[in-house]
Amino acid sequence: MQRRQKLRELINQAKTGDEEAMTRVVHRLVPLVKKYSRQLGYDEACSDLVTWIIEAVHRYRPNTTWGRDELTRYFTRKGADRH
Repeated sequence: MQRRQKLRELINQAKTGDEEAMTRVVHRLVPLVKKYSRQLGYDEACSDLVTWIIEAVHRYRPNTTWGRDELTRYFTRKGADRH
């Protein structure tokens, strides 16, 4: 039985250009994408979040609060864009 790779491992592989790893990162985050796209409440929110994930993977810095900080900045910017 093969173990499920940690998200951090997949992100590191995706950063090096591994398209399969990037696909797995996005698939792993689909429940969050759906949740946050409902909160954002506009038609393209889901595809915008997937694009953000792909771009954010390339900016990933291990052992930081990168993920939370990135997401906070994204929502702050999107909220401002809607007003």
